[in-house]
Order: sequence, then C-alpha cells, then structure tokens
Amino acid sequence: MTTTSYDYLVIGKGLMGAAAARHLATESQSVAVLGPDEPADRASHPGIFGSHYDEGRITRILDPDPIWARLAQRSLGRYREIETQSGIPFYHEVGHLMVGPEPGAETDFMACVQHVAKDLNVACDTLADAAIAEQFPNLAFESGSMAMYQPHTAGHVSPRSQVRAQVAAAQKQGVTVIPEIVQRVEPKTSVVTVTTSTGQVIHGQHVLVATGGFSNTQALLPKPLEIDVYARTIVLLELGPDDVSRLQGMPSIIYKPRDPAGHCYILPPIRYPDGKYYLKIGGYPQEHTLGSLETLQDWFRGKGSVEAARHLAAKLHRVVPGLRPVAVHSDSCVTTSTPTGQIYADRIGDGRVGVLVGGNGSAGKSADEIGRVGALMMAHEKWVYDIEAHHFRARFAVAF
Repeated sequence: MTTTSYDYLVIGKGLMGAAAARHLATESQSVAVLGPDEPADRASHPGIFGSHYDEGRITRILDPDPIWARLAQRSLGRYREIETQSGIPFYHEVGHLMVGPEPGAETDFMACVQHVAKDLNVACDTLADAAIAEQFPNLAFESGSMAMYQPHTAGHVSPRSQVRAQVAAAQKQGVTVIPEIVQRVEPKTSVVTVTTSTGQVIHGQHVLVATGGFSNTQALLPKPLEIDVYARTIVLLELGPDDVSRLQGMPSIIYKPRDPAGHCYILPPIRYPDGKYYLKIGGYPQEHTLGSLETLQDWFRGKGSVEAARHLAAKLHRVVPGLRPVAVHSDSCVTTSTPTGQIYADRIGDGRVGVLVGGNGSAGKSADEIGRVGALMMAHEKWVYDIEAHHFRARFAVAF
C-alpha cells in the first residue's frame, strides 16, 4: 500500500478542524484534513459523530469573557468571505439578545458583558424591563432583568453548512479531504504516522488533533486530555405558519435568570432541511458526562434525555408565551469542557503534534478564529498569536 505524505494533517473535520485546514492552506500547499462525513442514519451508525449535525448555533460578540468575545468578533468578520469563497451560505444576521439580572449583589454576569462590549467597541443597546417588553413583545423575562441587544454582526449560523463551507473553501485552496476515521497517531523519528480505521497509513510532518469529545477515545494523544464531555439535550418545537409569522424578526437569545435552573439559549424560527420551521432551545442544567467510545456512540444514536426535553420545552413556553407547536422533538449532542474554560491550543511533546480541543459550548460561532489559532500554532516554531499562549495550554488527566 502506498503511503501518502503531507506537511500538515488535521484530524477532525468538524467546525474547528475544517477551519484550521482552511487557514493552514495559506501556509502550505501540502495539507490534508481527515474525518468522516455526516452519517446518513445516526441511529445505526457504527462510527464517530459530530455535534455540528444541526441548523442552529447562536453567534454574537457579546460575552462576559474577553477572550471568547474576541475570538467571536474575529470569526464573525470573516463569515461573508467564507460564504463567498465557498459558495455556501451559513450565516443569518438576525441580531442577538442577552438577558440577565440587573447588575448588583446577586450576579455580575451582565456587568461583565457590558465591560467586554465596551472594550471591544461592540455596537449594542442596553434595555431595562419596560424597554425589553416594548421592543420584544413576544418574549417574557423575569422582573428586574436587563438586556443587551446586538442588532448587527450577530444572529445564528448553520453549523452543518458552516463546516461544508470551510471544507469547500479549503479544497479550493488545495487542501485534500480524506473521509476516514483516524484510530492512531504515532510520532516516529522523521514523521508522524497516522493510521485510519480502514488501515490506510498517512504521514505528516505536523499533525493537529481537533476531534472534540472523541479525543480521548482513540490512540490519538500520548495521554488523555483533562476534559469533561457532557451529554446535551436540545428541543425543537415544530412551528405552524401563524407562529412563524408572529416571530419574524426574533433574535437569538441567551437568558440567565437568577435561578441557574432557568438558564437557556434559544434560536429563532429556522427552516430545517425537511422544509419545516423550528424553535430550538438548549441549556438543561443537570446533564451527565460521557467517557467511553461506547457511551458517546449510544448517546449520539439517541434523542437525548426525556426529562431534559420536558424541562426545556416548558422553559421555552415561559420565555416565548403563546406558542402552539405542531410537534415537539428532541435531539442529542455533546459539549467538550476544559477546566480553564478556554480552548486547548497547544503542542505536545516535541511539537510535531498539536491539539485544538475544548469548545466549552461556545466554539460554534468562534470556530474560524479558533482554527486560525491552531493553524498559526502548527505553522510557526514560536507562539505568534496576539493572545498569550498560557490561556490555551492543554492539561492532561491524572492517572490513579
């Protein structure tokens, strides 16, 4: 069997991996990205999965964390460029509404958002209770809330289409796409050897691992990353024509009331591939972690937690009163969390293998800039990104 060699291999063809491959194409004409396509039937799929098999992710600059806000701001600035380059649209600029308690002794969440917005010159409006109700009469929040409304450079993206766009743009720049599952990464004396599930062997001078929640389930790294992979449930309310019409102009929403059990995110009516419109909600506070390959596969093959789905559907009816859904559906995905709250973007060992893992439930909107961080890290001997490397340093699980 002939062994193919590349300067750079990116393992993982999801939101961050596809973006990293596109950015690496500006550094080298010898780049390949490996990862399976979305399965035709998740319920019977025997392989690995991605959390981008969906049509709705919130995008916004507003954030209490300045690093995540900056990553988002830079990514948003390139959405239209990627759409043009690939010919695949994925961004819907419908605005974003972030709602929480008025700043005070109970929480500083909204104060942090205000501070970051000011530092990054984010154009937004600050609304008190009465102004929220007047501007968004179809929404309901608890008394004593305040909102920050970002009408532009915010809204939602289709993560499925965003990955397709990144891959298409990367291919136009010369990146090779290999739709295989990688099972092993082995640094050798002169190259890094990558072996796929079909037995294909590929060599790379540099290998970037961007495999999300599946990073610790294959022999991709010398030791497991310190990550928590959370089983997440989302709910989709199928809407009739009257609700779709009534909710036209609705922004994406992040709502953090005083009671953490009420925290949620909500997407406005989005047309899915079946031609129907759905409202999406996520944010169940009691999700469990997944460890093994088998538990991850079982979770993705299912439709999430029944208890979580009931909780989320009730929450959605409180925030968007008067809904008359045609049907209620649930689905499953995962989020990969790090103890630092930031992505891991770090080189391992002698530096030929790197990791780009840990979206912390916030990476969909920021994936293009995260991919750029990973590409710069692998293409340069020293750290050249303008946010210091220590913020992104990887941690590894302690063996007992």
